Amino acid sequence: MMKETEKISTSPKAQRADSGVQQVQRERSRRPSDAKHTTSHGHEAKRPVNDGKVSTTSTKAQRPPLTATPSQMDTQYVNMLLALDGIPKIHNMMASFFTWILLAGFVLFPGTFSSLQGFQTNLGQTELQVLNAVQQVPLFIVAWICSGIGALGMCYMWWRWMRNYVWLVNHIFLPGCLNALAGIISTLASVFGAQDGRFTTTSTITIAVTIVTAVICGILSGVYTFLIGRVKRQHDQMVGQQRAGKHGEGMVEKIKRKAYETEPESGVV
Repeated sequence: MMKETEKISTSPKAQRADSGVQQVQRERSRRPSDAKHTTSHGHEAKRPVNDGKVSTTSTKAQRPPLTATPSQMDTQYVNMLLALDGIPKIHNMMASFFTWILLAGFVLFPGTFSSLQGFQTNLGQTELQVLNAVQQVPLFIVAWICSGIGALGMCYMWWRWMRNYVWLVNHIFLPGCLNALAGIISTLASVFGAQDGRFTTTSTITIAVTIVTAVICGILSGVYTFLIGRVKRQHDQMVGQQRAGKHGEGMVEKIKRKAYETEPESGVV
């Protein structure tokens, strides 16, 4: 039996069959698989099958980007309103302090005027000199210091937030104009009450300073109010007309009206 098996295994037909099997195995090992391929990390991944259809990812990548439409966040007017919350509270307090101390200086000026009480109608040279003199020099100096601090502080706040028109009008120019008007009224009341309508050197300086301050703040309030109106009109053209609403809730007329309109179907002109 052993001799027969040796003859069978060493026959030329068996040798040719073994060599053919080995050759097929070598070809299979060299040929890459059609269904699978190996990644660089040794992980087995499936090959994409091209069935004649275009993948959704390629179509999405080939689509042109949509054009961005202007929104409520893109207008200069809305940016100014949102920036009001970003301004430090210490600056709001400083603006209020500077406008208040300016008013304090204007109110202190009339307290330095001399009074005509005790003088007769026909004033002599001595009485006129007393009338033109400052009654309380320290109070007069304090009034000038307060007015100077207020004016310089308002100029600094104007330079610091010059791009926010809304903040400047509400915190600097409009309060400064109203405080200067209060100083004018206080000065006139002191002149016509205590000095019988006679303008002395001190009262003339005081009325001049208060009038100049009121005119400057009033002009700047008008200029920046005009700029706010122009920016607001641009916002209305892009977004819609803003209204306060019945209870201050706010509403946009154009946006609200378009919300009830039916949008046309795609592809229909």
